[in-house]
Amino acid sequence: MKCVEHAQHNLEPKPYEDMVVSRRVVRLAKLLILIVSGPDQPAKVKAGLGLSIVAKQSPELEAVKLCFFADGVEVLTETNRTRFAKLVDKAQELDIVTIACQLHAEQKGIAEEIRRVDPQIDLHYVGEDLVKALTEGYEMVSF
Repeated sequence: MKCVEHAQHNLEPKPYEDMVVSRRVVRLAKLLILIVSGPDQPAKVKAGLGLSIVAKQSPELEAVKLCFFADGVEVLTETNRTRFAKLVDKAQELDIVTIACQLHAEQKGIAEEIRRVDPQIDLHYVGEDLVKALTEGYEMVSF
């Protein structure tokens, strides 16, 4: 059994090298799902929420976060949340870190409503969180 280095230099492996098991470092992926579609695009919202649930249950992922951003914050209003309640509730039940963009909610005049309807949602200015997630190695997927 020759490793790449030995093969390139036409060297014979040392006897103990046949016994060495690969020391490959496996880094588990981290996923941040952005829900940027509003309630007028329920298939996209449900796909993003569904993926967050499946991802959280996967042993292949180290961490999963969920962020309602842009028009996605509208999903969390009293009028719209009922359409997505099963999936949002399941994400919360699985302890998926769930944040929502306060700036977009304020621009739409719905920040206080979101806080009242679902106090478990961490509504704040999320720009720094998104940058930090990138530096921490999170893959971002938007729906």
